[in-house]
Amino acid sequence: MTVSVILEGTLHDGERENFTSICTEAFKVTRAFDGCQSVDLTYNTENPNNWVFAEVWDSKVHYEKYLQFRTEDGTLDAVASLCEEAPSIRIFDIVAT
Repeated sequence: MTVSVILEGTLHDGERENFTSICTEAFKVTRAFDGCQSVDLTYNTENPNNWVFAEVWDSKVHYEKYLQFRTEDGTLDAVASLCEEAPSIRIFDIVAT
């Protein structure tokens, strides 16, 4: 089943430009990863340090393989180091309506 993955975090002050740059490069790999349908970075208009990744994956299994890859290659730790606390990750089934 296709899933929507929402990651959310809050950057330390002054890290937004660096974070955006890291995401721009990292998303090239993400978009080519098996099962990825889309990934976008958005910033909260009320709090410019608050960010969300909105992702769509072919299945939860595809996303879990990707998350394992990003954990092993150090990207997850790099992202977390720019944030006030560890980002939250939520996975939702997409239901046809």
